[in-house]
Amino acid sequence: MGFFKVLFSKQEGSKIGRKKKAVAFVDFEHWYISLDKMYHTRPDIKAFGEELADRYDVQDIAFFGDFSNPSLRAEIFNIRQVSNTIIETQNISANFEKDFTDFIMLDHIYQSAMKAESQGIDAYVVFTGDGHFSSAVSFLVNKCRKEVGVYAVKDACSTQLSNCATYTRLIPDENEDEVKEADCKRLILKSLKALQEKNKGKKVRATFWQTVEAVSKSSKVNKEDVVKSLRHLISKGYIYQIKETNKPDSIKILKVKWDQVYKDKLL
Repeated sequence: MGFFKVLFSKQEGSKIGRKKKAVAFVDFEHWYISLDKMYHTRPDIKAFGEELADRYDVQDIAFFGDFSNPSLRAEIFNIRQVSNTIIETQNISANFEKDFTDFIMLDHIYQSAMKAESQGIDAYVVFTGDGHFSSAVSFLVNKCRKEVGVYAVKDACSTQLSNCATYTRLIPDENEDEVKEADCKRLILKSLKALQEKNKGKKVRATFWQTVEAVSKSSKVNKEDVVKSLRHLISKGYIYQIKETNKPDSIKILKVKWDQVYKDKLL
């Protein structure tokens, strides 16, 4: 505790205008192994600590893991740059094959919850993707009335766990260009959906360039970005073009395969 009081000390005052006091519990095995297998990269522990410090008045971050694993053990130096609370969870019993990281971490979370009011803890951060933590997160949110952020490796997080949390933060971040393109695609689809709903029972005539102009103007998005995203939606089959008539100079109208759009959660 003392380490974080020095590292993340904030000016004391009323609850209005101050950061929430928080504690964090990190399943380092989930973070390290999932990130290594799925993205071939290593945890950025320093960035994680800095991100929490920006959001909260962090009282402690506890790292849990079987540090007999050489790969995890090699990260201890980096962990100590942000916390001295490192909890070894190696199972030395010959009678059980299941590691005890989740059980030990859950025990610490519940013990902390019992002391939360006396210690003035307002928020919890739980770094894991394991659905076994859903009950604990739900308990903290609904019974203890605490803010709970779940951090997890992208594509390795239980939906149930995510649904129980106040918010979810997936790591690693998406590529910035991918985020911008995904947002632009949603703007295009929303524009076409709004046009369709506005003209129920009427013939909708949305063309490629009309759509580009409408989205760019209403959302203040660069036209080149809209063109690129619209072309990508067409190439992937979410949107297709049909000629209004059989005449050579007839215009092409955009049509959307809404079932596929909703299935793939583009909107």
